[in-house]
Amino acid sequence: MTKRLLIIRSASMQQLDKNLPEIVKTFPEYQIDMLTHEHSVKLVEKYDVIKNVIVYPYNGSFDVNRKVDVDTYDAVLVPVTNLSGSSFYNVLNFSLTIKAEKRFICNLVSEIWEVTPSDIKMMKLKSNTMTLLSSIATAILFIPLCLVLPFKLMSIQRKED
Repeated sequence: MTKRLLIIRSASMQQLDKNLPEIVKTFPEYQIDMLTHEHSVKLVEKYDVIKNVIVYPYNGSFDVNRKVDVDTYDAVLVPVTNLSGSSFYNVLNFSLTIKAEKRFICNLVSEIWEVTPSDIKMMKLKSNTMTLLSSIATAILFIPLCLVLPFKLMSIQRKED
């Protein structure tokens, strides 16, 4: 029985051009399918190695609340445009809605590594923590700015008069 790999196309077609040879090399015994938005179907169909193109039936980003009825796969792969893959949490989280034994990330330089559901949840925790810390830092810097800025503006206005 042939193993099956589903690529969730979340990166550019140019990146897919670069990543696909390494994906095929890493998964030689797999049939490769792709889930993509409708506007990309014709572009994806140019790849002979992609056997089935599945249309994501929604507008906008991949969303865990927008389920797609697909078969069970042996593996799901998410191409990402940065080296860590951390900014693609929504797509990785969406990948958890697809029944698969394993999940992989392929970054811009075609490095491929496995991620577990726990890894994906940890990425979410890290992302939320960084968002919270950024918000706190912004608030800490914003308050003094709000207190000082009116006096600076009055000082500038006096100099102009």
